[in-house]
Amino acid sequence: MSEYHYLKNRLLYALLLCVLSLCSGATHATPTQVGAETPIYYSQKEFRYDYYHALLKQALKVTDADYGTANPQPYQPDSAEITESRGLVLLQQKHIDVVFLATTQEREQLYRPVLIPLDKGLLGLRVLLIKEKSQSRFDQLHNAEELRQKMIGGFNPHWGDYQIYQENGFNQLSATKYENLFKMLSSGRFDFFSRGLIEVWSELEKFRPLYPDLRVENRFAFYYNFPVYFFVHKDNAKLAERLAEGLQRIQANGAFDALFQSYYGDDIARANLAQRQIILLSTPSVASGRSPIKPFWWPAGTPFLQ
Repeated sequence: MSEYHYLKNRLLYALLLCVLSLCSGATHATPTQVGAETPIYYSQKEFRYDYYHALLKQALKVTDADYGTANPQPYQPDSAEITESRGLVLLQQKHIDVVFLATTQEREQLYRPVLIPLDKGLLGLRVLLIKEKSQSRFDQLHNAEELRQKMIGGFNPHWGDYQIYQENGFNQLSATKYENLFKMLSSGRFDFFSRGLIEVWSELEKFRPLYPDLRVENRFAFYYNFPVYFFVHKDNAKLAERLAEGLQRIQANGAFDALFQSYYGDDIARANLAQRQIILLSTPSVASGRSPIKPFWWPAGTPFLQ
């Protein structure tokens, strides 16, 4: 397709969306509207969310026959990264339809969660991103308390698990811009950056050209109950119902587990969990009254520290 025809088609599509918006009185089509194809907007479009994009697509696909064809797509795809806090504002304002975030009590009060853990609890398994030359300092630590006392972590105060580290007595240096945390670690502003096992390897690959001195620490890991759910607007019970049904169907047919293994199976093996000391963190700020996810993906006999 020539550039002229591509731009022409994009313009016609944009005009069509404007007409539909004027007719419906909404900013975009919502999951309860009937049409040939319903766009489902999300704000988290960066590479580290690829698994959730794929899971959302599958959960919607298997329910097309019952709810109509849905097309998941990023909100403002050409814009800069949208932060978690901004994404939740967009959800509240109904500019987007769904976010995929770790749960907290506050989030479950303000939005409607679909209570099926998307990552099987794996986001709560954290390894430590450090500077390569710092490994010798970590090798001298004997217990979890020394890690708390002698090392400083870096984290984003807007992320849902920031409070978990505060509640568990870790010293932290804050930064609100995701990319800056890697730069600050490389420059020695803090000692470690706690990253989900589902995030860290792809992040190292992405940021290696800028910060080739970063690596995954060898000895320690954190674990806390921090399930990731789909969240929709409180009013959008229909989409919540559809997502729950879709997830249950792909759990039953094996597609859920296959997708999980395709994204994270190698990373779980690479983390060498049987040789790590897992530090269990309490989670009073996470939604209570729900059973913790059983971390089936690490070997029996893994050493734990409180």
